[in-house]
Amino acid sequence: MTKKSRKPNLPQDTLERARRELYGVAPVEEPKPAPQAAEAPRPKPAVQRRAVLTSEADLRREYAYVLSDMRNMAILAAGLLVVLVFMSLFI
Repeated sequence: MTKKSRKPNLPQDTLERARRELYGVAPVEEPKPAPQAAEAPRPKPAVQRRAVLTSEADLRREYAYVLSDMRNMAILAAGLLVVLVFMSLFI
């Protein structure tokens, strides 16, 4: 059986950032190469999302369990409130 290693399973850049934060060492920045004249920055493509329209009937059918759960919680809360009032008056 081999001995367990104490190396964390994290990327090197994450480990370096954690060490900098822990020890307070200033970050070492590597010089970035200058962009070429022919290489112009391109704008990011816009993400197009389709609008999904759902009717109220679809939502009621899909989330019917939420209404039943809310009703059950309201009944339970009312019952516990009655028990508390009863106990405060007669005990």
